[in-house]
Amino acid sequence: MKRLTAVLLLSILTICLLSCSESGSDKKISLKFKYKPDMRLEYKQDSKQQTTVYQNDSVIEKSSDSYIAFINQEVRSVESDSTFKIYEEDIWRYTVPNKEDSTKKDTVEQVREMELFVQDNGKILDFEFLSGEKQRYSYIKNYYEQGLPIFPKDEVHTGYSWTQTTSVVLPNETMKASTTYKINSLVRELGYDCAIIKYNGNLIIPIEPTKSDSTNRSGLDKITTDGMIYFAYKEGIVIKQTEKWTTKGDRIYIKDGKYEKYNFVSDYDVLFLLTKAEGVK
Repeated sequence: MKRLTAVLLLSILTICLLSCSESGSDKKISLKFKYKPDMRLEYKQDSKQQTTVYQNDSVIEKSSDSYIAFINQEVRSVESDSTFKIYEEDIWRYTVPNKEDSTKKDTVEQVREMELFVQDNGKILDFEFLSGEKQRYSYIKNYYEQGLPIFPKDEVHTGYSWTQTTSVVLPNETMKASTTYKINSLVRELGYDCAIIKYNGNLIIPIEPTKSDSTNRSGLDKITTDGMIYFAYKEGIVIKQTEKWTTKGDRIYIKDGKYEKYNFVSDYDVLFLLTKAEGVK
C-alpha cells in the first residue's frame, strides 16, 4: 500500500510538473516598452576589453582595459501612443597612464547627453547629441539600426524567434548585417517577471573620417555578438543584459603624406544592469 501510494504521489507530481512546464512554454506575452512621463531608469554597465593591433602581419600593440559606465534615462514626453522622447546621460569612467609617471594611472570621466525618440517596439526613430562626442553620430546610428531588437507586434511565447536583417551600403559593395533573437525562457530575475531573449548575429559598421582627426582615419568594423536580454514584460523595461562582442576592424590613415593601414581584434564582455527604477508601476 505504501508503495502504491508513493507511485500515485510520484505520478501526480510528474503530471503537475509537466503541466507547469507546458503552461510556461505556451504562455503568451507582449514585448513592449511601457515608458511613462517622468519615468527614470538608472543602469550600470561593466565592460572588459582585450585588443590586439596588427600592422604588416606583425603585432604592434596589445591592451587590456575595463570600463564602468552609468546610463541614466528619463522619459521627457509621450509623443504618441507608441513613441516617446527620452533624455539619456551616459557617464564613462576608465583609467589612463599618468602623463608625468607612466607607472601610475589616472581615472578619467567622460559625459555624453542625448535625446532619443523611441517607439514601444524598441525602434529608435531619431536621436540627437546634446553634449559629448558628436562626431560618433554615424557609428552610433549604424549600431542602433543593426544591433537593437525591434520587438514583434504580436504576442510571443517561449521558443519564438525572429531575425532582423539590414543592408549596409559600402563604396564597392552591399553587405548584410543580421541578428536572430529567440525567447529562451520566462524567469523571475531581480524581482521581475522576465523573458530571456537570447541573440547572436553580426554588425557591419563603416568608419567615416571626422574633422577632429587630422589623419583622416577611415575603415570598417565587423562585429559578432552573442548575448541575453532580461526583459521585464509586465513593466516594459530591460533589467539586465549580458553580451560578448568580437570586433575585427580595418583602418586606413594618412601619415607623413602616405596612406598606412592596420587592423585589430577586440573582445568585449559586457554586463548591463538596472540599479534604480522610478515611476515604473
